[in-house]
Amino acid sequence: MRFFAIPFYDVVLRYYLMMAVVLIAGFSGLYILALLALPIFLSAFLGISFRPAGPAERGEVAPVASPARVIELPVRVAAASEKVA
Repeated sequence: MRFFAIPFYDVVLRYYLMMAVVLIAGFSGLYILALLALPIFLSAFLGISFRPAGPAERGEVAPVASPARVIELPVRVAAASEKVA
């Protein structure tokens, strides 16, 4: 569970879900059912994401597939008189 990690459209969807719960509770006369809107409100307000974090968000780097063929480049050894930076 991560805080402040959802896009804005998820906040809007949770708001509509919360309002639907409140309206159903109000029209049915079960006002205690409206308390179920509180966790929905808090999850939208705090931006709680219930999805697991992806590899980029955890700081992991995806492995790169190595090519099937390795190309070796010629290496030139510097002579003793040459300056190496």
